[in-house]
Amino acid sequence: MSKCRRCNIDVLDHSLSCPLCNGVLEYDPVKDPESEKDFLDHSQETGEKSKSVMYPDITPAMRRMRFVIKLTIFCSIVVEGILILINYLTYSKVKWSALCGIGLAYACFSLIYSFRHNKSHRKKMLVQAIFIMPVLVLIDYILGYTGWSIDFAIPCVIAMLDIAILVLMIINTENWQSYILLQVYIIIICVILTILMLTGKFFKHDFFMIIADIMSALLLGGTLVFGDRPATTELKRRFHV
Repeated sequence: MSKCRRCNIDVLDHSLSCPLCNGVLEYDPVKDPESEKDFLDHSQETGEKSKSVMYPDITPAMRRMRFVIKLTIFCSIVVEGILILINYLTYSKVKWSALCGIGLAYACFSLIYSFRHNKSHRKKMLVQAIFIMPVLVLIDYILGYTGWSIDFAIPCVIAMLDIAILVLMIINTENWQSYILLQVYIIIICVILTILMLTGKFFKHDFFMIIADIMSALLLGGTLVFGDRPATTELKRRFHV
């Protein structure tokens, strides 16, 4: 028996790589002292070093996905180059090609992060929400900066993330407590933005930010109250208390 530390799964057959992430497997000499010897004998006989007998080979699918990602990035670069040329030839004081470039760059980032990184969907949600915030500010700046990105767009991102978490918790009732840490991170983001709001230098209208703060606080508070002991246990486990 061998184990993949990244996926935290045990592989029962003579495989050198994980059937899920294609990472190197580790043998446990205590649990199965003969597994490494058996695998070496098997690989010498068959000549197979990384294929799994009991699990499907996902290498072709991974290669196709890498090709799709590379093709998407290449097409995005070509499209952005064409848009820059058109914007230059028809320039009318609006750098709309820069806006398209930002959108394409974020789309490529989302595609790469979603498919190349072996992360949970919760972390992907948080990372993409964090990255979209400076993107919105940059778009606002290119358009002449009126403050809509900070006053309206970023609080809406937080509110939509709260709603998405609530829906996922309702759907995934058996594992709802796994979303508590994500809620804590959202609260931290809200605290930082609220401090910036209280300085009076960044927010022109604080209504939507207050709504986002209330939604995030109610979501975490409701989870802790109605979740009772499983919720507090999950927090203690996450923060090693």
